[in-house]
Amino acid sequence: MHSPVSRARAFAMDYGFYILLLAIVIVFTFISNSFLTISNWAQIAIASTFLLAAAAGLTLVLVTGEIDLSIGSIAYVAATVVFLTSDMPAAVSILAALGIGFGIGLFNGWLVAYLGMNSLLTTLGLMIAYRGVSLVFTEGTVKPVADGLAVLGRVKVFGTIPLIFLVALALVILFQWVLRATKLGTFWLAIGNNEDSARKIGVPVRRAKLAAYALCGISAATSGLLLAAYLGEITTFTGRGMEFQAVAAVVIGGTSLFGGRGNVLPGTLAGVFLLIVINNGLGTRGVSPFVYPFVAGGLIFFAIYLDSIKNRARRG
Repeated sequence: MHSPVSRARAFAMDYGFYILLLAIVIVFTFISNSFLTISNWAQIAIASTFLLAAAAGLTLVLVTGEIDLSIGSIAYVAATVVFLTSDMPAAVSILAALGIGFGIGLFNGWLVAYLGMNSLLTTLGLMIAYRGVSLVFTEGTVKPVADGLAVLGRVKVFGTIPLIFLVALALVILFQWVLRATKLGTFWLAIGNNEDSARKIGVPVRRAKLAAYALCGISAATSGLLLAAYLGEITTFTGRGMEFQAVAAVVIGGTSLFGGRGNVLPGTLAGVFLLIVINNGLGTRGVSPFVYPFVAGGLIFFAIYLDSIKNRARRG
């Protein structure tokens, strides 16, 4: 029988970051008059959109015990496709951007699942390569997107809620359903827990990993697409550093870097909001932006530390 102390420790490890998010919201509400306003939360929703879209798909890959560090560059490639198809209908640009994300995701998954390449090193190299391809097509300059797509990026539902945020939220809900309510999600969790055992009981490991990477590619492309639509242009900063922020948000949300454990909703959603809310709250208090990386880095370190403790406890 577990002691009250061990139960309290387990509860803190499982739900500590949700409690921390709530506490931070309460603190900023009291110390900043503008924090809890509708306009400020609309800005939080917009700031969360692009990271949330990318992190949703990355969660699926991390659950399998793999990683994809190329998602920020995939977002840039997708935005570049939006620019290259700017003389076509908005629907064509959207489908083309999502299609290229799906294709890149399949390629990444093929290298990892079928060729057995290390996912960390492989996607790190591809991160550089994909961004280089986009720089060739954009010439390293700011490029506009079609007016029709830019208009969609500024649409607000009920005059307050950004449409792009609702798109990212819909992606989160969809991926959570796939992870928890489909056989494919069960395969991912089994692979993350023990790939050899999963293979022995008949799990199609390679195909399941390929599917995770394909969905991750679509997710990253959606992020780049939404950012291009919101800004009305693409820049060389599109997606830069997004992969590391996404990993941080996913791990903070409770998904294990070692695989076999995690969820998109509420985990990844809460992780993204925690990072964005902290930045926003510090900003409303006029705190120097140079402090933000320090705070975020501390959270990431703590999340990884807790993840390692959970992993040791799970594996005995």
